[in-house]
Amino acid sequence: MSKVMIMTDTVASVPDELTARYGIMVVPAAIISFNGSQYIEGRTLNATEAYNLITKDPDRFVTSPLTPAHLVEEYSQIPADVTDVLFITISSGLSAVNKVATLAADVYCQNSPQKRIKIFDSNSCAGGQGMVVLAAARAAEKGMTLERVVEVAQEARQKTKGLMILDTLRYVYRTGRMSKEDALKAAESNIKPINKIGVNGTVEFVDAVTKREAGYKRLLELVSQEATTRSLHFMLSHAAAPEMVERFAGMIKENFDCLSLVVSDYSPVMGYGAGPGCLFVAFHPELDLLK
Repeated sequence: MSKVMIMTDTVASVPDELTARYGIMVVPAAIISFNGSQYIEGRTLNATEAYNLITKDPDRFVTSPLTPAHLVEEYSQIPADVTDVLFITISSGLSAVNKVATLAADVYCQNSPQKRIKIFDSNSCAGGQGMVVLAAARAAEKGMTLERVVEVAQEARQKTKGLMILDTLRYVYRTGRMSKEDALKAAESNIKPINKIGVNGTVEFVDAVTKREAGYKRLLELVSQEATTRSLHFMLSHAAAPEMVERFAGMIKENFDCLSLVVSDYSPVMGYGAGPGCLFVAFHPELDLLK
């Protein structure tokens, strides 16, 4: 029996060193276009370069969803000795990746019946999705079957919480939630909204602050409210904000029994609307099925 391979999209924001360690296959969540040129996130355009483009001219930074044909091509890169794959996607409440991945898997497996590809909705994004991916990867490393790895992913999905703070509302008009004029006015007021990933896998407004330090403290309060224990695993994803994430990581270690902490880039496929300075914190306790 071959080992289960974990697959995910770039929105999960799993660092390269961990995808290499666990043999996680990462596919782009979208195609990025800027000023007539096309890029593939994580392959022909890294996060730093993408956020530079967003800052330069957000209106010209456009994402388009992958097609089933594109993902069929990605599936064709699965190693020959791998028969079982768990593809953990961004929340279906935020993107069509899950649906497209399912359609593509049906097509691919008709021609490659020896392969099993299970599509799994993380019900989250960024670090929240990433933590589900890493939990599944640890289960696969232990030699668990596909069915058991799915059970671990289900437990991780249930117990993983996600919170985020935007450093500015300048770019939020890209999401369609606010006009560009209103977004610029809100940015001048220095409003920094705090959101969470709700039970249905969509973004929900929680609070707002006007100072970054106050935002950090509010995030810590919300983590305490959402968590069932002080002993937690964490994943922090940041949008071109290394100093911010370093500061908040220090606060996490001071206030919690930090079992592990992963820091990664917040995918520009999501960050084009959140804007540079966005910080996402995901967390869950030790998982029973991995003890």
